[in-house]
Amino acid sequence: MVRAQLPEPQRLLRVWKRVLERRLRARLRTDVTVEVHDNTHTMVTFERVRRGWRIRLHHMFLAAPEEVVTALAEFVRSADARSSAVLDRFIERNKAFIRRVSPAQLRRRLRIEPVGRHHDLSVIFSALNRRYFAGRIAATITFGPAPRSRRPRKSIKMGSYSADSRVIRIHPALDQPKVPRYFVEWIVFHEMLHHVYRARRGEDGRRCVHPPEFMQHERRFHDFHRAQAWENDNLDLLLRARVG
Repeated sequence: MVRAQLPEPQRLLRVWKRVLERRLRARLRTDVTVEVHDNTHTMVTFERVRRGWRIRLHHMFLAAPEEVVTALAEFVRSADARSSAVLDRFIERNKAFIRRVSPAQLRRRLRIEPVGRHHDLSVIFSALNRRYFAGRIAATITFGPAPRSRRPRKSIKMGSYSADSRVIRIHPALDQPKVPRYFVEWIVFHEMLHHVYRARRGEDGRRCVHPPEFMQHERRFHDFHRAQAWENDNLDLLLRARVG
């Protein structure tokens, strides 16, 4: 049986990815899975998984020098200001490798499903956009995909905003009859604010996604305290929700 050969660029990509995984494992002393992307804004994201770390990063990091790989490991471990500054300088020096893609082009690659069984995100988004932003938020909204794991959740990320595609994703666990509309509105409003207030470096050098003006603006939401109280009383409902 003859095995099909990968095209040369794909084969080299796999090789470089495995090399980077080994370099990061040696520094983090745990299992590391690297996923390579070609994003235009967010260069590095990571999450703790059962056996170690899952790191998603731009392909510019595949051949990064030792100093940058060490800083990347330190940033994953503790998000300290020094390693963050090293990564920022590396990204700035290599920004020629970041392709220019419009948000509209990125959105065409995504599955946009704003209408759920119990909540219509497009209606909620439009109403909030008129009421709080004079219709100026040029973004798209959708329910996110169902989580891969069927295990009980210990935490839940109820929404996210991508500056690359200008897409707001809402966790499908919110699309159930016991979740009140005002709570879904609050989560959508929160993500819309990320379109207005972009992440920046704080005084300590760390990346700040919720600066003080963001937090002040969020409190203008008409049901802010009511929504917070509902979350505190019903978080288990969202963690136990079976979706997909």
